[in-house]
Amino acid sequence: MGDLNKLLFKSSWEENMFNFCDNNVNIIKWGYEIFEIPYMKPMDNFFKPAKYYPDLYIEYYDKDKNFIRELLEIKPLKQTRPSRSRKPLVKLMENQTYRVNTAKWEAAHRWCQERGIKFSIITEKSVFARKKK
Repeated sequence: MGDLNKLLFKSSWEENMFNFCDNNVNIIKWGYEIFEIPYMKPMDNFFKPAKYYPDLYIEYYDKDKNFIRELLEIKPLKQTRPSRSRKPLVKLMENQTYRVNTAKWEAAHRWCQERGIKFSIITEKSVFARKKK
């Protein structure tokens, strides 16, 4: 879906997922960053309106032949949970990234729920697990 000339991937994880989508006979169609989801971005002491573009939209048939529409975000596992760093500055920065990601994902869950679309976050563990299959 979308303009193939504008298909750029930002990581090898995204590239692996695109190849998976291209080579999976159960995937009917897919698109990269095709939906714009408004959300409120947490800043230091306030929130500001922003736009979120989840990485991947897929339409496919699952193993039970159910038609599924799913929006996927591909993120490092480290960015899907609060910081575990012992360094205060690193912890502050990682926790801010986590706060922003959480705000995006909450908005995406609501947006998808209103449209009957599944929303999932996948990490390097699931990207590389899919690659091995």
